[in-house]
Amino acid sequence: MSWDPVFGLVGVPGHKWDAAFEDAIKRVCSETAYEDEVMPSAPKRMRRDENSSSSRDDAIVPEIDTEAEETENNKFTNDKPYVRTRVPKVPTSSEGGEKSNETAEEEGLGFDYFVPDSPQDVRFSIEQKFLLEMPQDFFDLWECCKKINAEKPEEALQKAGLTLVGPYDILTGKLKKLKTRRVSSYVCHWRYYHDPPEFMTVIAGDRDEYHIGYFRDDPFQMPNFVASMSSAKAGIIKPLGENIFAGVCSYLTQRMKEENPFKKTPLQRLYKEVEAFAKTKNHPLQAITEDMKKRNKNMVTKSFHGAGIVVPVRNDVGYREIPETSASLRMMFQKVMDAKTEEEKNRKFEDIQELITNVQFAYDEGDYGMGLELGMNMFIYGGEAFHKAIFHLLAVGYDLLGREPYVDIIQAHLKNRRRGSNMSILEMPE
Repeated sequence: MSWDPVFGLVGVPGHKWDAAFEDAIKRVCSETAYEDEVMPSAPKRMRRDENSSSSRDDAIVPEIDTEAEETENNKFTNDKPYVRTRVPKVPTSSEGGEKSNETAEEEGLGFDYFVPDSPQDVRFSIEQKFLLEMPQDFFDLWECCKKINAEKPEEALQKAGLTLVGPYDILTGKLKKLKTRRVSSYVCHWRYYHDPPEFMTVIAGDRDEYHIGYFRDDPFQMPNFVASMSSAKAGIIKPLGENIFAGVCSYLTQRMKEENPFKKTPLQRLYKEVEAFAKTKNHPLQAITEDMKKRNKNMVTKSFHGAGIVVPVRNDVGYREIPETSASLRMMFQKVMDAKTEEEKNRKFEDIQELITNVQFAYDEGDYGMGLELGMNMFIYGGEAFHKAIFHLLAVGYDLLGREPYVDIIQAHLKNRRRGSNMSILEMPE
């Protein structure tokens, strides 16, 4: 069992690996390895949350033209799942035979899938491309914005400096312009530098890279809450409420406090329109609900982003603490970032490598939360020097926890991690 000598997992002499841990490593490696030809691969089916308040049968979703001509053959049904086709390996030279200097781990970050024709059901279409199912309040906000601005619903909140983005661009039709229908492109659409896989941006602000999105611990369940992030406090996730209406109203309330009386009036009108629509749909507007309080009690650690990590813990198995304080971890990370040479960087990474070895034992013994915490802290801290370690810590942790879509998302994001205010994938050359 081994990784890159500096950044990856390393075998521990005399240690017998747990079978589940070895299987997880094999799954991650096999799923991220390139093939020399296009290989069909059926995705794992989404688990349905039986206790979810959202039901596909009962929910009302907007009617919309999908991105491809729809036929009976490309409808998405529960009986016949769509199939993603793996992207073939791209040659590293014009001759196609020269071998790359990249390690197996670096090649793993290049994994990708083609997305087939869009399903007619817009809810399935979003899940097909972004790998996550959207809650009913997401579609209700679209209907609310259509009442405010029938011609361009995505711009209905622009008086407050907000624009509907991300999966809303399926509804606007903007993603029809995306020529290469790759999963990696879709999941990186409006994904900011510090957005972890658990956070999905759906609204972009007009300053400080402010954005609002859904946060969910488990990709197969509905979001736990709506939160905001911005460059003002880089990497910090601020919960705003249980649903997107609560998030928008929380933002409008704060913005009204900051604006002068002349600019406050249109914001007040906008708030009343959003509030009234939320009430007709029975969406609570509290900043903190009972369900959010329950989740807070289940957090095993806050992590660097502050929103916390939740993993199953049974009989004290599921999480163990990192034997370092947040301050000492930041110092370790900064030493690596300050290194002037590759040799110095490798030397400064030794303390982190020791922690990664501790994570190996934790994974082996069922304490999956430790690896998630260490990998997430590296991710939020930022820096390409940590990308290999981030990928393996999080990919194995997510796999062991059965959160496979997050493996796909973290791979794509680390390969295309950008800073800035316009995170539309349409702005990137294809």
